[in-house]
Amino acid sequence: MTRATEAGAGLHAGILAATQSLTHGMIAFAALGTAGVAFGMAAALAASALAGLSIALLGSSRPLMGNTSAATALIAGGLLAALEPSSFGHAIAMAMLLAGAAGLLMLAANRLAGVAALVPTPVAQGLGNAIALLVMIAQAPILLGAAPGEAAPWAAPVPGAMAVAALALLLMLRPLPGLPAPLVALAVASGLHHVLSDAGIATGPVVGIAPTVHTFVAGIAAATAGRPHALHIARVLPAALSLALLATIETMAAAAALREASGRRGDHHSDLRGAALGMLSSAVAGGMPTVGLMVPSMACWRAGGRGRAAQLWRLPVPLAVLLAGGALVAMLPFAALSGVLCGAVLRLIKVPPSPLSRAPGRARRAGDALVVLSVMATALAFGLVAAVGAGMLLAMVIFTASMAASPVRRVSRNPVGRSRIRRPAGQERALRDAGEAIALIALEGAIFFGSAEHALQRAEAERSAGAALLILDLTRVTRLDLSGGRRLIEICRVMPGRVLLAPLHPCSRVAMELEALGLLARLPPAAVFADLPAAVEAAEAIVLSAIEPDERAWPATPRAALEALGVPSSEVGPLLALCTEQHFAAGAPILRRDELADAAYLLLSGEVLISLPSIGARPATRLAVLVPGVLFGESALLGQMRRSADATARSAVRCLRLDAVAVDRLRSEAPQVAWHLMTTVARQLGVQVRAANATIDRLEE
Repeated sequence: MTRATEAGAGLHAGILAATQSLTHGMIAFAALGTAGVAFGMAAALAASALAGLSIALLGSSRPLMGNTSAATALIAGGLLAALEPSSFGHAIAMAMLLAGAAGLLMLAANRLAGVAALVPTPVAQGLGNAIALLVMIAQAPILLGAAPGEAAPWAAPVPGAMAVAALALLLMLRPLPGLPAPLVALAVASGLHHVLSDAGIATGPVVGIAPTVHTFVAGIAAATAGRPHALHIARVLPAALSLALLATIETMAAAAALREASGRRGDHHSDLRGAALGMLSSAVAGGMPTVGLMVPSMACWRAGGRGRAAQLWRLPVPLAVLLAGGALVAMLPFAALSGVLCGAVLRLIKVPPSPLSRAPGRARRAGDALVVLSVMATALAFGLVAAVGAGMLLAMVIFTASMAASPVRRVSRNPVGRSRIRRPAGQERALRDAGEAIALIALEGAIFFGSAEHALQRAEAERSAGAALLILDLTRVTRLDLSGGRRLIEICRVMPGRVLLAPLHPCSRVAMELEALGLLARLPPAAVFADLPAAVEAAEAIVLSAIEPDERAWPATPRAALEALGVPSSEVGPLLALCTEQHFAAGAPILRRDELADAAYLLLSGEVLISLPSIGARPATRLAVLVPGVLFGESALLGQMRRSADATARSAVRCLRLDAVAVDRLRSEAPQVAWHLMTTVARQLGVQVRAANATIDRLEE
């Protein structure tokens, strides 16, 4: 970012801002005739410079440009036309009062800047589109060849004026690379105007009267000579409120566009404070309202402007036009100015994604399109402020309707295998056979007053369909209101002792929401689990408790354990001769990752924790908990050289150790015994693969 780049970007934005200010001044003061147009353009140039300086010094977003705005000009022009001022000075005084009151309201509401930033994007898009359409409608008479304030010549449009306006519009929409689009459009369109005029073709009026310092000072003097009691203060204040609201929204929208482009977050309060003081400055300078404006701000950014220097470099342009460029402005055709303005606002129109597309999210796109179109229609029928209110109301209605959608993401039966408990193959089969009684209900999104009832209804439906246990997966739940929390408690009461909720650890979103609502302590303690595997483990334990004792118990003697593992009784003797019994106290290491894999182990009693060791700041990761009857470390029998995880005694452990070298001898000395052993290993691996698949399914949901 060089000084030359900053200066070039600032001057580029200044040319665009000055062109916009000239046309905005025409809009605001068109009701006052030719003299009003000249004063309006002069006041707009002065206000543009003052607002730009205020935002450059006080604002936070870079390079946010203070300038006159089409939307606020429409409010000012509408007020002047509606109040029918008694004199030229009276009209300027009312415009100054309007801008001053709006600036004070913006300062008073500065703490609400963050609220203005929360305006939904479809509402902001609809407002921008509505402003563009209103400007186009206001400019229609000039595009057809009329002067400001005159009726549109629908019956007899001026072809030359239309050609000039069309050329200016085209050069704004299709700018020449490396050249300032407004300056090029004005120059080329004005050239066409004079060529057509010399050829005897009607091309519409030119500005004629120059916006000079003398015009500006004379207008301010006429305004200050008016009588304060004739200012219609009671009728000006509602318009000032509308003006302050629109100025706030436009400033926040421009700052948001710069934030999206740069990734740099500005301070909303500083930006709004700068815009408010710019509005007060514009009140002193003739009443042409100003805002932080998106078009020159983004033009400066695209040209390379990144800081305050670019904001300051744009200030001399409107001042130079006011001080020395009046004669050139007087030669400009109104059609060219109007074409430049229409081209600038047309680039603000944003078409929302089509709801007719078959891509996912059609309902959401339809809702956004409905908000945009509603804001535009309301603006055209009732005004911009009413449009913002209507858009916000409709957006809230659509949001509430979306919150009423069912939070049930999916329902599945038999989640056996998703816990971290690894059991013998027989118990795994028994659990899977009985696991259809377990229903896993995965919830997602916000569970509010509109959607919470769906979760309760689904829980009751699963109970009616035969589910004896319900697990509510709350992993993807983002928000919870009082109704949602009460429905969770009610679901627990539907099946007392048979509803399990996870995850509900102290740092989980749902736990924090329930704590804030004062409902966490009202949940049954037996229903609360820190994570989903722990909840599934508890459900499996409940199912196992209903299985006959001889089906769930594991033999304690080595011979009976090998037979239960699937080794025929006739082959147990040779295999048992190769085994040694070992004991480990609770907490003692059995295997360590990266150790030599030299033996497999059959767990006879106790529990073994399989985990990955901690590395640096990463804590140890629990992979599984083994119960009696499970073979572990079996990779040593398959040729693996190093251990892949740690094995630690979770309680007092008794196990059989089977040396890998002895198994290699067994393959040649007693192949039948070795075959039965490897079949057992394969069966064990099958159980682990099913558990891994269940975990993968969980991750892919």
